Amino acid sequence: MNFTEEFIHQIAQRDRRSILLLYEYAYPFMLRRLSRLSLHKEEQMSIVNVAFLKAIERIETFDRNKDFAAWISTIVKNEFIDQYRKKQKDKKLFKDVDFEKEFQASDISDVILQGEDASKLLFQFVDALPESTRIVFNLFVIEDMSREEIATALDLNYDTVKWHILKARKIIAVQLEKTTL
Repeated sequence: MNFTEEFIHQIAQRDRRSILLLYEYAYPFMLRRLSRLSLHKEEQMSIVNVAFLKAIERIETFDRNKDFAAWISTIVKNEFIDQYRKKQKDKKLFKDVDFEKEFQASDISDVILQGEDASKLLFQFVDALPESTRIVFNLFVIEDMSREEIATALDLNYDTVKWHILKARKIIAVQLEKTTL
């Protein structure tokens, strides 16, 4: 899609046709961005819609020399984190964990996967993780956020983030061992 000054101006002026064109263009990769973070379609649609509205409000800050997909994906990721924080206030999903007491390095299995089927299997295992563990693990692995960034974004203790990441790895390793036996 060509993001001309005129097109951006039309969106900023709330031209419905331009907004619809932008939505049709952005919707697929906005939804794809959330597919690893949220399993619930209703939640995904809500986040996509709110993130799109924020993108429209901020369209004039978009640098036409940069990648639009990356720009709007950042808005989607941040909206996911904001919504998750709001949910967390009502429901305490995380508990503070003493990392050293809960895990030792020997608890984690190193497993190497190869091929498309193995990748699909791995994603199935990740989707089956408990919600809080899955979210932390996806932010770490898929969104490439550091443990510190995740702790700050989700307002968690650093050791709790480490615990969730290692818990996810351990669960996935056990599942992989079961499937290879």
